[in-house]
Amino acid sequence: MNRLLALINIVCCSIWTGCSSVNIKTLDECPVVIQTETIAGHPLTVCDQKLLNDTLQIPLSLLAENLEIIHFDNREEALMGEHQVVLSDNYMLVWHSDVQPAKLFNRKGKFLTTIGAKGQGPGEYRTIYDVQIDEANNRIYMLPWSVGQLLVYDLQGNVLPSIPLCLNIPKGKLWINAKDSLIAVFALPFPNVPAVAWTQDLKGERKNYIEAGPLTAYDYNSEVYAGCNMDGIYDCMLKYSLPTRKDTLYHYDFHHNVLIPHFTMTFTTTNPIPNHDYFELPHHFLGTTAENIQISKNIFGTTNHKHFIIDKATGKGAYMHLVNDFLGNEELPLTSFDGNFPPYPNFRNGYYILNQDPGNLRDRLEKSMKTGKLSPEQKEKVTRLLNSVNENDNNLLFLAKLKQ
Repeated sequence: MNRLLALINIVCCSIWTGCSSVNIKTLDECPVVIQTETIAGHPLTVCDQKLLNDTLQIPLSLLAENLEIIHFDNREEALMGEHQVVLSDNYMLVWHSDVQPAKLFNRKGKFLTTIGAKGQGPGEYRTIYDVQIDEANNRIYMLPWSVGQLLVYDLQGNVLPSIPLCLNIPKGKLWINAKDSLIAVFALPFPNVPAVAWTQDLKGERKNYIEAGPLTAYDYNSEVYAGCNMDGIYDCMLKYSLPTRKDTLYHYDFHHNVLIPHFTMTFTTTNPIPNHDYFELPHHFLGTTAENIQISKNIFGTTNHKHFIIDKATGKGAYMHLVNDFLGNEELPLTSFDGNFPPYPNFRNGYYILNQDPGNLRDRLEKSMKTGKLSPEQKEKVTRLLNSVNENDNNLLFLAKLKQ
């Protein structure tokens, strides 16, 4: 069902993208769409959806400093699908929730080793929900689905003793500081999970926790997000489904055991509330709204996806299409900001990340060339990349460091 939902999301998003009109305004010319409230002494940014009246092409260069293109190793054991990627200074880990074991590469795309294996034995897993590379301590941490422990490996692929979790969770996001023996977890809290967030040490001893209360989730289609795109800030969100609720993006101050509401939205329709999610970048808020649809008795999807962007400094915002102005104004896929649906574009740990099949990339680049709208410099860059891409090669990674 998850794969079908992913397909539904992608198809519906593509329909909206292709049919929407785009004007030539800049974000600075758009209206202010937010106001600030104070909740328990902390500022809460509230966006009014009815003020989002424009649809713009937003260049990636507004958000990021540059674009790096990495060709992954072509060896057979390195081949992959358009799976998720997590980074550290010198390593990249490509991982899929269901199909292949995780694969470790250096930052130039050279394949190093697989991490763990699919299965139920020691160091094996079936579904992984979150990953963190701790390069300073030669560790990789992987959070599998509902097994009550973190799997631990070194960067050479060796299995190390696992770390017990205080609670057995199906969906969660990690923040690990091994030097201080501190793990912070933000989780999707089902009724049998008494906490939405907690801290513990590497031995599994709980330090603090925040009760789930009204944040309790009742449907497995609900999700938990965390971007961690700003130094020292653990931003996180719960996205509820069946029924949709009015959700909030939080900052988890785990040092003081406080969950701080930081961004939310007032919608033009409330019965039902649109499907939605929010993400935070250093200088912008991003998000998506969509309509929920029922495909069959037990299958639900979304349609009419609209991505939006808000400038934190000016409060001005609009709906958007993100385009790669570093490389020919190719429209970048934004089926999810957190990498939940292929081709898994996401904003995480200070980067825009897009892992792409070479055949799919060639199709998009050739389409861009046929528009006749490229500058001579853009056309040269696209031509150079096309000449370097063989559809039988391994994937390519677009990597853009976010402006801080």
